[in-house]
Amino acid sequence: MAVCCAGQFARAEEDTGVPEEPEFRFLALAEAMANHEVLPVQFEEDNPFTAPPSETVSDQAIQPIDVGGQADFLDPSLPSNFGFADWSLISRPEFSSNTSSLVDSASFVEQLENVQGTSEVALTEAPAVEIVPASTFNLAQTPDIGETLVESSATQTVKARRRSSLGFDPKIRGFYNGQVYTSQDGSYLFPARSDLDGVFSKIDPFLIGNVQVFSGPYTVRYGSGFAFLNVDTIATPRYECGPEHHLRLGTNVRTNGGQTYNSATVFGGGESMGYFANLGFRKGSDYAAGNGLLVPSSYDAFNLFSGIGFDLDDQTRTDFRYTHIDEDSTEYAGQFFDVDGLTSDGLSNSLIHRNDRTGFSYRIDSWLSNTEFNGDTSAGSKRRPDFPVLQRVDEALTNVQQTNDNSPITFPPDPNRPFFGTVDGELLSAGIRAGMTQELDRDRTIGLGADVRYIKQQVEEFYDLNGFYDTSGNPLGTITTGLPQAEIVEPGLYTEYSFSMIDFIETAMGFRVAFAHTQADPDDLNAVSNFRDPALPPAIGPVNEDLDVSDVLLSYFLTNDIDLAPNWSLRVGGGYAERVPTLEQRYSDGLFIAIIQSGFSRVIGNPTLSKERNWQLDARVDWDYDYVRGRFGGFHSWIVDYVTYNANLVDDPQGSRLLRAINTDHATLTGFEYYGEADLVEGVQVFSSLNYLDGRDREIDQPLAGIFPLEGRLGIRLTDTTRDDRWGIEWGLRCVDNQDRLGTLSSAPGTGQTRADTAVVTLETATPGFTTSYLRGYLRPRDNVNVTFGAENLFDNNYYEHLNLRIPAEGSFGQTVVLSPGLTPYFGIEVDY
Repeated sequence: MAVCCAGQFARAEEDTGVPEEPEFRFLALAEAMANHEVLPVQFEEDNPFTAPPSETVSDQAIQPIDVGGQADFLDPSLPSNFGFADWSLISRPEFSSNTSSLVDSASFVEQLENVQGTSEVALTEAPAVEIVPASTFNLAQTPDIGETLVESSATQTVKARRRSSLGFDPKIRGFYNGQVYTSQDGSYLFPARSDLDGVFSKIDPFLIGNVQVFSGPYTVRYGSGFAFLNVDTIATPRYECGPEHHLRLGTNVRTNGGQTYNSATVFGGGESMGYFANLGFRKGSDYAAGNGLLVPSSYDAFNLFSGIGFDLDDQTRTDFRYTHIDEDSTEYAGQFFDVDGLTSDGLSNSLIHRNDRTGFSYRIDSWLSNTEFNGDTSAGSKRRPDFPVLQRVDEALTNVQQTNDNSPITFPPDPNRPFFGTVDGELLSAGIRAGMTQELDRDRTIGLGADVRYIKQQVEEFYDLNGFYDTSGNPLGTITTGLPQAEIVEPGLYTEYSFSMIDFIETAMGFRVAFAHTQADPDDLNAVSNFRDPALPPAIGPVNEDLDVSDVLLSYFLTNDIDLAPNWSLRVGGGYAERVPTLEQRYSDGLFIAIIQSGFSRVIGNPTLSKERNWQLDARVDWDYDYVRGRFGGFHSWIVDYVTYNANLVDDPQGSRLLRAINTDHATLTGFEYYGEADLVEGVQVFSSLNYLDGRDREIDQPLAGIFPLEGRLGIRLTDTTRDDRWGIEWGLRCVDNQDRLGTLSSAPGTGQTRADTAVVTLETATPGFTTSYLRGYLRPRDNVNVTFGAENLFDNNYYEHLNLRIPAEGSFGQTVVLSPGLTPYFGIEVDY
């Protein structure tokens, strides 16, 4: 506190022109060390007398929130802020550089540990981890942070399927939803329905402290999964010099689609408590593709994110957070349904204790959230002549009367009663996680903990086909499908340990065991159900599947960080993880879920699905010189009992598939990532990246679905290298290869057949390659004003991603493709008061 007030007094003298008092530097350093409880060992590691890093653009890699990154004798405080807790800095945009090197910064890791509470184990040794700082999200200003992760030049392993402007379906190295474990401030996140809800749409991008991306099974503290996305929002503020109260106002505009995001945040507190409340309103309409086509993408969303925290003592604090999301009229292009309304409420609490003198810390997180949604097929955009979707279904239902292609339609459909469907669902997530770490000495840390998560999910679909007739003139009636009320309960235990037996090798290991139980309510099954005996009349046939399934899930890893030579290091490791199938994969009772590229898929779950088992190896080489930095890494995963589907062809509408969940014996994922950057002169940096992924179902020797193609980036950054960092601009090219390795499934095997003996069904169509360009930048005319600007798809190219939905051409209908946005200029401003 003395240091803080001394700094304020010094700045006041500077403003008034009064001569400054002489500086007592060693006294100031001693006071700062006392306030920050820095041990001699820590003082040695974070020595304030060492030379500061070079003033180059590369400093952004270790200064994500513009904090200088070095001890400054004009200010007696030690380097203390990476934007995790300082609300005066959290909204500042900056460029993402070599984000993986953040874990090599002792100051960054220390700040991360202070926010999370427990000491980091296996973070600095992991061969496949990237840290995305808050400045990245403040620079991009996208409605969904999933889009920001995809667009970041330094985050190569994250890709996503654009379902809507608020619904990005993330993938990490080909691992999909369910295999990727997503959490926020200790709370488990999962979509209420995989094709109509996005886990990231519930997170306000302006309050993110950082995002950790584990691209493999190299952590055990969060849960059971093959890859992990952990979001830390900013901690409630503290003010050592007395109570403060602030207001932040922001507005952001993306002209393509008239997208706006207006937000207001009040925050403040005192020495031992802090609070914040953020209100945001997001709204947008259809965006224009490069060829001028308006793609259905309207949305309307309100969000509230609030928190209050208290210091229970000098080492212990508690934070309560409440989140509310209210979405209306959100369009999902190329799918059956749009969302008419979605409401999500979440409450979480974190109890954090950290004693830097003893090295002991613990953290207890608990959460409860509930999401409800409803939607239908009534939007006019579902039957646009230039974007036909449900017309294909109308035509297919009309053709039910035809016995061959030339037979007449005896009973034409009722023009006032087209195909119509409704959907509603709910997801409840609750749990608690408790973990502790003990720093035994400077080279050894041990951690252990326990957790339990609970998920309850239910989806109901209803379809009215009474406007269409069979060959006898009878209405086709109605269809009811859904996901019966189903649950997952998964308690688990974990331990982790990091150590260094040799000066140039740091090692970490971890082990986890969990006990997963899934079940579905047989009383909630529809009268006509895929889980009832088909030989008996509807609603009478008994359930012919065991809907209660239990699994034991194991995870463990061993990773190493090896100093090969000055400026060179090697990270190598291996991990094993098991995960339970999702409730949709086990209990979907004919749900029409858009999980394949065509979007027209009906899914039948399989309660007998086995757990998936993933073995993975990673190796990465890093180099870090004064003016050149980079990394190159590769991985290989062997996934036993990979969950996939058998596909039954549906001729009309074309592209439709009936999918039945199964385990394939063996699948593989293989790939590499490269990133490099070089400082040409002070304030000028060039960068490049390249990543490749291959996925194959080895049982049928065919490509897996949803694999993104070879992608590379080139760009240049210009930044203000002064301490104020008043401006920055980045221009880049994104080059994506064509994708002709098309996702393929087997058809249902007959008696005595294996999947390898059956005909294969190609799910995807080829995607042409493309090149796009972007420009982004920021200005800080004053310390309390941040301006962002830029343009995506600078040359208005017409293209689409391989993961985007598309419906094949059929009869009078051409191919319907969810094209990516054309030229999208954007502008944003935030002002702190």
